[in-house]
Amino acid sequence: MDASLLANSPIGQLVPIQDEDARYGPYACFAFLPSVLPEAVELTMATITAVTNAASALSRLDQACSQLREPGLLIRPALYREALDTSALEGTYGQLNDVLEAELPGSQFRSAETREILGYVQAAQHAFEAVRERSITVGLLAETQGEMFRGVEKVPADVGRVRQRQVWIGPKDTSILEARFVPIPGDDRLRAAMDSWAEWVEVENPWPIVLRAALAHYQFETLHPFSDGNGRIGRLVIVLQLLRAGIIRHPAITISPWLVKHRDQYQDELLHVSSTGDWNPWVQFLCRAIVEQCGALIAGADRLNRWLDESRALVNKRRWAGAIYDVLRDLTQWPIISIASVAERCALTPTAASSIVNHLVEIGIVEEVTGRSYSRVFAATEVMHIVEDI
Repeated sequence: MDASLLANSPIGQLVPIQDEDARYGPYACFAFLPSVLPEAVELTMATITAVTNAASALSRLDQACSQLREPGLLIRPALYREALDTSALEGTYGQLNDVLEAELPGSQFRSAETREILGYVQAAQHAFEAVRERSITVGLLAETQGEMFRGVEKVPADVGRVRQRQVWIGPKDTSILEARFVPIPGDDRLRAAMDSWAEWVEVENPWPIVLRAALAHYQFETLHPFSDGNGRIGRLVIVLQLLRAGIIRHPAITISPWLVKHRDQYQDELLHVSSTGDWNPWVQFLCRAIVEQCGALIAGADRLNRWLDESRALVNKRRWAGAIYDVLRDLTQWPIISIASVAERCALTPTAASSIVNHLVEIGIVEEVTGRSYSRVFAATEVMHIVEDI
């Protein structure tokens, strides 16, 4: 970490640390301890406008979700897209079809990457349900981190609690002396700082929630309270804050797909706050992400609605009836199916499920994607493309 960038920070201080790394030997350097979040912040008119625009975009997205005929039409696809991209920001890459196929009944193979991405899905669902009744606390986020690593091969030794060891941020397999950023050690200072963070997040405040989410995200990432998963948990907290504040009622907003495209600027803006104390560029950056992602999600919902209407028209033309309409609806939320999955979800015999899948293949709604004669998997490829674009 270039300590000279942070030596004169108006919102934090450098802390000298020394220890021994099992891989690289003893070290002595500085870590950065941010000050508590402010009770007042100086914003430019451009930032105020950006915050207002982001809040309006979130309201439009929430209204669009409420008007959807199928409640899960956008929420579940958005969650899987967020899971893929929030993991990609941390260096874990996967494909949408692999992740969805891994959830089918009887699926046995899950790569380490797929398990990690699915871990985010279960963690996010846990947190979305929890914040209906609970505050955003350090304990809740520790639980969420534990859920994220359930079933993952390499589990941090201190999973499910605030870290007690030193970590650093930078390229994989590099020493702390080569780190891009070094957060404070996992001692009483970290625990006190996280308690202050949680109190700041939940206290009633007249500031717009988008502004509060921007500041809270900076602080969380700068403190880096867990041994692993901080980026994913920190971006999830943005959605949790929006849900708790009531500006959105459905967890359909995704931030990570946009941040993946602007990864370097994302990292630079967070570091810029620490070095200058100027919140404006970071807040504007996050607001831009929210506005553009809300637009993409609303457009995606419109495309999914059109696809569903057109698919139902094709089924109507053939005068097919019954559970095939349930399968069509489910495809907007889970565009990978097997005969076994259709039979399980619709309580059908394998023969009846096979007939429905064959009908959908016949009219081009789904296509077989494995090339196997057994354990075949079918995909609604147009839905997959829509999800990949949001």
